[in-house]
Amino acid sequence: MTALFHSAVPTMLCIRFIVFFLFMIKANSLDNEAMNHLLDVTTRFEERQHATPFFWHIHKAGGTALHDYLSSCLNMTVASEVGVLEGHDQDQELSPVIIKEHTFINVDTTTENGIERAEKLGFQNMLDAVDVVISPLVLPAAKHLFSTSKKGMAFVMMRHPVDRLISLYYYLKKATWEPTYKEEWASMTLMEYIESDHVESNWMVRFLVGKPEGLIDEHDLEEAKRILLEKFWVGLQSNMVESLKRFGFLFDWKAHQKWNSCFADFEAGKNRANSNSEKGQIDQNSEEWVMLREINELDLKLFTFARHVYEAQGSIYFPQFKANTR
Repeated sequence: MTALFHSAVPTMLCIRFIVFFLFMIKANSLDNEAMNHLLDVTTRFEERQHATPFFWHIHKAGGTALHDYLSSCLNMTVASEVGVLEGHDQDQELSPVIIKEHTFINVDTTTENGIERAEKLGFQNMLDAVDVVISPLVLPAAKHLFSTSKKGMAFVMMRHPVDRLISLYYYLKKATWEPTYKEEWASMTLMEYIESDHVESNWMVRFLVGKPEGLIDEHDLEEAKRILLEKFWVGLQSNMVESLKRFGFLFDWKAHQKWNSCFADFEAGKNRANSNSEKGQIDQNSEEWVMLREINELDLKLFTFARHVYEAQGSIYFPQFKANTR
């Protein structure tokens, strides 16, 4: 599989392989309750109309910018972590709440405890009032926030794993507002971060297959590829504008009255939350880069696969947009 998805492979060969792989998946579908709560990418257009967009938030891959775009500019009703601010985590019933002039559901979909609370309070009965659900926890969110009758339609923004972790390192050094922040991080070097218990290892593969801890291997990678290919509409942080165009077309956000003005601002780079403020670039031949690459080998393979999925989805489903996998 990996050999076929080499960067030099022509687009049409990628497309043919994607189509063939989807056919093989249909013959051996994932036996997974959580994944059965998410629509297949190949689902007919008519069936998509009743699904709720579900954004898998990979930190430092453009997700915060997308979150703010949807909630702040398009004024969508969002289920994320924001809805429990201002004491709403104590609410005994679920409802839309206004926080900082924008609308959220009073749940926290970014933690397992928050997802459990949402399910107990009947979140699935609220889905018709939700424009998008956002969570980094793929399996718990899919299993408990959706169902076979009220499915999610999954999409994701992805970034080169080493670039993402370097960005996360710089973020952690200054993110004093985060509840997990530690003062010693401010003076921590990149090498110290890599050698610490805080550095992530194959985070994407782990969270797709539900193994946040312990050993994972090539079999887990293949399962992660299958899930990504069958269930996710893929966007790339390196090509956020085109990715947003695709999502806007896919979820019919382009029909929103503020789409044109919001998209123009997004395209111009305005109001990008948590925009990259890293100082300097890390040499790809440096010891730090090499170490991060080695401990994220499976994520790197998944990302390479994702870039080709992005290219193939663009050619098959979005021919009006020029696919670009920079």
